[in-house]
Amino acid sequence: MKEKISKLLECLNKGLIDKEKTMKIGLLTLLARENIVLLGPPGTAKSEIARRLSQTIAGGSYFEYLLTKYTTPEELFGPLSITSLKNDEFRRNTDGYMPTSTLVFLDEVFKANSSILNALLTIINEKKYHNGKEKMDVPLISLIGASNEYPESSELEALYDRFLIKKEVGYINENKRDKLLDFDDSDFFIPEEIKITIEEIEKIQKEYKSVKISSEIVKTLKNIIRKYENKTKDDEKERVSDRKMVKISKLLKVSAYTNGRNEVNISDVFLLKDCLWNDAKYSYDLVEMIDKEVKK
Repeated sequence: MKEKISKLLECLNKGLIDKEKTMKIGLLTLLARENIVLLGPPGTAKSEIARRLSQTIAGGSYFEYLLTKYTTPEELFGPLSITSLKNDEFRRNTDGYMPTSTLVFLDEVFKANSSILNALLTIINEKKYHNGKEKMDVPLISLIGASNEYPESSELEALYDRFLIKKEVGYINENKRDKLLDFDDSDFFIPEEIKITIEEIEKIQKEYKSVKISSEIVKTLKNIIRKYENKTKDDEKERVSDRKMVKISKLLKVSAYTNGRNEVNISDVFLLKDCLWNDAKYSYDLVEMIDKEVKK
């Protein structure tokens, strides 16, 4: 698995500049069956990263949509079934839409309006979609969101919270800009033999649970979280919830497992820099806290 992931990352990064860390955490998010939101200004390859990641799963179904404040349920969940309406039943034809997709990319995800928000949250949280009287199982593995801005309304807070990984994507470093003048824009392609299968993802979900977290790593994690919460004690939104703690533990174990280890180590702890914060203004302080703690 480790060798396959290494080859896959090499392929995913081909032709991109300075996006290796984003692509790596994005792929780990998929393998952990978690969700990631890419945050940053226009023109920073957020959509390209999401579309490349969407091709990593063999045999999966993919759905992509650009949200606006006028997006309707039909656009995400499928049109109403005329046949069902004739029989006085409310039902959507969901084939090819979000409820039948294994991987979903929603661009400008925080443009989601109240008419679609509840169904969206149910799909993400419960992997279920209420299609009329039927409660459908949804095969969703991961939702990738992208946004040029952070959520502003309180009704979007629940959606924002469902993204365990919040990754800021910026413009490339100034000293690498000259590479854009010789940019390779050839078609992107992933060979089938290095794609991740649904079976492999299911295997990861079963076997990562055997990965151990030593008492020393637990102590390090607790110290980082305690210091972060003390730093942000006046901001209730930065409180680390029980649910987030469970998801962080899972992410660290999947990271260790996919790197061929049976125990979480310090390298996995650095994943916290994209997990703990909600408000980006705290992200730099968090990185410093993690650096100091792991170097003790």
